[in-house]
Amino acid sequence: MMRFRDRADAGRRLATMLLPYRGSDARVLGVARGGLRVAYEVARALEVPLDVWVSRRLSIPGRALTLGAVSEGGGQYLLSDSLRLAPLPRSEVDSLVSEEASVVEEQVRRLRGRPPPELGGRTVLLVDDGVLTGATAAAALRALRLLHPARLVMGTPVASPQGLDVLRREADAVACVSTEAGMRSVAEAYDDFRAFPDVELQNLVERSRQPPWRSQAVLESTDPGGSWM
Repeated sequence: MMRFRDRADAGRRLATMLLPYRGSDARVLGVARGGLRVAYEVARALEVPLDVWVSRRLSIPGRALTLGAVSEGGGQYLLSDSLRLAPLPRSEVDSLVSEEASVVEEQVRRLRGRPPPELGGRTVLLVDDGVLTGATAAAALRALRLLHPARLVMGTPVASPQGLDVLRREADAVACVSTEAGMRSVAEAYDDFRAFPDVELQNLVERSRQPPWRSQAVLESTDPGGSWM
């Protein structure tokens, strides 16, 4: 398995695949939480604006089973295999989706605190730190499609083959550094996969609102945690 030192390292490697979009009218969106750190490196390399997008995994309470995902903007994606393994009444599924959507909206208020960026007619690059089932990214892509981008591109450092299959049905193009058939969790591909608290993500969003990137100091990772503060 290809390994990344941290999300900053992963973002720089992913950025090399997305260089055709450098200096274009594209917008980069990082999936909170860890995907935002990867997306920061991509946006800086491409010299295009960055913002955050919130999409969360939907799980069945008391069971280690991903049912799907819910995104801001009304996007949702349910995994048919999970629905077969744990059949639930539609009313219960709707209730779980509604509860998770409330959590998503609260996270949007904390991390972005404003309406989503104007994406109509633009190329949108959605970036996450890894894809296993594909549900989280697929829910986000479905919501973003409703905003009428000219082109919707998914970028990730690592993904399972089945996750990529899901994304290829939702995005216009998919860029992936490494495809790992035996991956059981995204964390397996990273030496450091630490969680990012709200304050770090909020600071990252604020930094990204002050382009052009080339005028900013280079924020290289110099410690095992990939510090960018």
